[in-house]
Formats: sequence, C-alpha cells, structure tokens
Amino acid sequence: MSFFDIINRELSSFVAVTDAEEEVCELYSVYYSSGHKERVDRVDASLSELEIEINGGQRSFTLTIAQNPHINGELGQTGGVLWNSSVLLSEYFARRSISNWDLSTLNIVELGSGCGLVGIALHRLGAKRVVVTDQRRMMKVLAKNVDRARSKGQLFATEYDWDKGSEDMSVLSEPVDLVVVSDCVYHEEVVPMLVGAMREVCQSRADGKAVGIIGQELRSDLVHQAFVEALLDSFIVYRIPVDPSVDTFYTLYAVWLK
Repeated sequence: MSFFDIINRELSSFVAVTDAEEEVCELYSVYYSSGHKERVDRVDASLSELEIEINGGQRSFTLTIAQNPHINGELGQTGGVLWNSSVLLSEYFARRSISNWDLSTLNIVELGSGCGLVGIALHRLGAKRVVVTDQRRMMKVLAKNVDRARSKGQLFATEYDWDKGSEDMSVLSEPVDLVVVSDCVYHEEVVPMLVGAMREVCQSRADGKAVGIIGQELRSDLVHQAFVEALLDSFIVYRIPVDPSVDTFYTLYAVWLK
C-alpha cells in the first residue's frame, strides 16, 4: 500500500480545507484564546550545537544538531537554527511510525530543511531514502548534520533553490512518495516559490500519488492565509488535527496534487 493510500484511508479523521479565509479564522480563534504567550521553547537559537530529544513514545531518541546562528542575522534567513516546529513534526512522524505509517519504503524529499532535523529524524525512523535540501548558504551546516547522522539507508543533502529548482537532479531521479515542509513560510514573498517547488517535486510521480506533509507555526494570519490560498490553487488540502495539549501554535497539513 502506498503512502498516498494510507493517508486517504485516514481522511475521516482529517479536516478538509477548501477556503483559506475560513481556515485562518478557525485556526486563529483557537490560537488567540489559548494563552499563546506562555509557550515553552524546545530549542535555543544562541547555541552552535543542540541535543534534541524526540519524544515519540516507543520511538524516542536524541539527535545532535549543529546550528549556525550567524546566518539568521542575514536578511530573510531563518534556517540557520532549529525552530519548535521541526521538533514537533519529527515527534509526530515518530509517533505515527509506531502505528500504520510505514516509512521503510518511502523516497522522501524535504524542502527548506535548514539544519535538517526533520529529514534526519525520518532517516532515523527507517525511511528508505531521504534527501534534505536548502539554499547554498545552508549547505555547510546541513551537510555536517547529515554526515554525522547517516546510518543504514540513504540520507543525502543537496542544494535546491525554490525559484531555480535543483542543480543536483538526483533529487528527482526516483519518484517521490513524500514531500516534507517544516515551518518554511515566514514571509508572504516566499509562498509562490515554495508552492511551485512542492508542485515540481510532487510531479516526479506520474501517478499523482506524491503526498506533502506540511508543519507550520502560526504567526501572521495574513501570511498563513496567503500560503493556504496558494496551496489550494494546486493541491487538495487536509488539516491533520493536532492535540491541543501538544501545541496550539502549530498546524499540520496533508496535501497532494489536484
């Protein structure tokens, strides 16, 4: 059974998203009523290296992740350090891998990987092949983390600019089963490029069965609405419910091409 088929068997527990404005109103009504200023950070942007515990129940583990806080001082750069969303998405995959999300046959591409935590976690969880990608200026820290984490299976880091595509076409040399995006939308300007890159990677599968899993922290409602609107232009979109006891600042989507 493909990952697409697994996801589609779970649709009754997901929320269909058909209108971006309605989606934002629903999400942010919960967000603003949840006392969101009390959130506890799971990461520390000031450190050059972090020990991150992935609490996945029976699939819990710790990863050592290098950061480059100096990159975040550059205009528009946010990927040099870890964010809470990458920890939450890694833990979500860990919990789901215990039940019916078999990762062992999946060819996975992560876009905007930053320090690479989510992709590395997927590798640790037994994914067949994981390619983590980002812009050229991120490759040094990303490659360092990948080299340290690589074990059995295939784990690669390569450059992929959303507006230019991949210079290393091995990213799309095999049909992609799963595209992962973790907290990549901070500014509205990046939305068309990111959605275009997602569309390009998903089109590597001729049968249209590539699935995107998107984790996004809730910040600007206007930016989030623009992102959902752009997704709806090209993708079927479902929201995967997140347990409020885990995080009310965060949303998770499953998408695939129309």
